[in-house]
Amino acid sequence: MKNEMREEFISSVLFNGKADKTQVKFASQSVLKDISDDKLNEFALFALSMKTKYDNSIQMLLNAVNEYQKEQYLKTIRATKPFDNIQSLRNFLNTYFKGKIVGSGIAPFIYTSIRLNDELQFINENTQRVLNSEDECEFLENLLNSQDLIGIYRADLIAYRISKRDNAPKNGELSELEKIDCGVYVMDKEAAEKAWARLFGLIDELKGLRVANDKL
Repeated sequence: MKNEMREEFISSVLFNGKADKTQVKFASQSVLKDISDDKLNEFALFALSMKTKYDNSIQMLLNAVNEYQKEQYLKTIRATKPFDNIQSLRNFLNTYFKGKIVGSGIAPFIYTSIRLNDELQFINENTQRVLNSEDECEFLENLLNSQDLIGIYRADLIAYRISKRDNAPKNGELSELEKIDCGVYVMDKEAAEKAWARLFGLIDELKGLRVANDKL
């Protein structure tokens, strides 16, 4: 893309035709110097999606560039999954996610999102409470294992899980086997072994009755 075409694009799309030539040239050669010609259209779509009207404001354009570069970096992080321990992941989140959602639907918080506040504390979006150290550790361990989900807001998944939870049969509506399968109550090992022994005993008795009836 020639300089003239690049500057025309910047003037018409990003500045909506309201910037003079000096501002456009400065934007092209300085503010957007790290945005290549082949990425310029992608950047413009990203910038406009932020619902920012530049109207000759170089600072707003700088902000859009910073956010775009962060987003590109985050895409690389999600794809390469570079963190191999919680501390390195925590440092990354502290740098890039202050005031933002860091994980959504990540265990043990499968029904909500977790945000990092300005004090670098993890906040449960449902309760607006700070996570305790145990929950924070479990959350970070699971996020470490799912680095492709860093910063992704999964509203549809959370809504589905909440609906499934709220529409699940109540205890009284479940059969005994369903209760065991759902973990409504837990049988200890000895009780479970006795239950299975009784079941197999009944099966053997039924087989014996069938054999006796066949002989008759």
